[in-house]
Amino acid sequence: MNADFRVLDDRYQLRYEIGHGAMGQVWHSYDLELERHVALKTIHAARLAPGLRSAEEEMLRERFRREARLIARLDHHGIPAVYDARLGADVANPYIVMELVPGEDLERVLRGGRRFSVTEAVHVAARISEVLAHLHAEGVVHRDLKPANVMVTGQGVKVIDLGVAAMPRAAQARLTEAGQLVGTCAYMSPEQFDAPSLVTEHSDLYALGCMLYELLTGEPPFTGPLTALMRGHCDHTPKPLGDRCPDIDPALDQLVMECLAKPPGRRPSSAHSLKQRLEHILDAHAVIALRSAAARPISGRTPAPAPSGGPTVTPPVVRTADALTLYDDGRFEAALPEYLSLAAEWAHAGDEGRAADCQSKAAHCLMRMDQVEQALQSFSALAAHLVSSRPADDLLLLDTQLQIALLLERAGQSQRALAALAHLYPTLLDVLGSEAPPTAEAHRALVRIRRTV
Repeated sequence: MNADFRVLDDRYQLRYEIGHGAMGQVWHSYDLELERHVALKTIHAARLAPGLRSAEEEMLRERFRREARLIARLDHHGIPAVYDARLGADVANPYIVMELVPGEDLERVLRGGRRFSVTEAVHVAARISEVLAHLHAEGVVHRDLKPANVMVTGQGVKVIDLGVAAMPRAAQARLTEAGQLVGTCAYMSPEQFDAPSLVTEHSDLYALGCMLYELLTGEPPFTGPLTALMRGHCDHTPKPLGDRCPDIDPALDQLVMECLAKPPGRRPSSAHSLKQRLEHILDAHAVIALRSAAARPISGRTPAPAPSGGPTVTPPVVRTADALTLYDDGRFEAALPEYLSLAAEWAHAGDEGRAADCQSKAAHCLMRMDQVEQALQSFSALAAHLVSSRPADDLLLLDTQLQIALLLERAGQSQRALAALAHLYPTLLDVLGSEAPPTAEAHRALVRIRRTV
């Protein structure tokens, strides 16, 4: 085990920080007991006094405890699961252990220059509204919905960070100071500025409207310093989507502007209602797209109609999740062409990360199908690209190099495999630690090959 890694309770190895906020940090960690990667959230050490605790620290600890207990009782695929926690009053460094969500948050995707098609933007918003519907049914208001708190993964969308969530219908102690702004100003509803303690489920719908506006136009409805944001959200009407996107569906334009209505009562009636309207817009776009495709010569794959009857146009994000389902089910022959097609589509869209992930999965399919030479060629081509574009400790690069070494062994090229593993093993040991499955697999291969050469 790498001595540089901090370990909590002789079990959770903190690898590197993957996120932070005003209250705490989130670490990509490794559970040494169950041998799996997890996310571990802690309170900032600077906010925890070594001696007598202040009222502010006690409030912070209570918010942290409430967040853990809140997430633990929310059972939904769009919310990360809680595995473990240390929350007691006698705990020096409280922490929450959660499901590690692969992928990127929407803020990183947007800041990376990625533009969403209308179909993709509406699909993401529909999935977020599904999670909100679950939260609201449990009496929970997120209060800080923003791109940084939405993860886009191969399995869909996950909403994270309930650290400032409120339960308006429940009797609970106030865990924020009176008059304190709760949320992120670019996505805050007018009532969050005027009366932060009186927010309702409709405040989350306003935030989602701001996010959908940004996904469609490239920026939120209001920008600038805090005073300008407050005036915009409270007093000004955002520029209609139709002015910025001339070809926008009028029904979508109307729905986004409803979400951004100043009075909460003029917004959609519920997250569930918003989800239904977004899905209706998706269906309408699908019909138009299929009619357009039927009117021109076929020049590539045409999405198949959904088995439920209504035709749909499936965004690459969803098709990537579908391909992962095929892969996880062991249907590698069916997953392979999907991943090859998706790799080309993501590359064309300028999303190098997703393109590389799909290329890797396609190579893994070939390997699982015992097509050793083709898999070796595929992994080698991917490695050549990753070496020139990513750091030496990148996890996808390390996996690619490990698979190349293992395939070289299977192909009977023991000397090349041994050299590759001897070069790779110290890096795996340093980055992942000796207990991690890739490191252990590399070690077993080294021992096995050394016995034969």
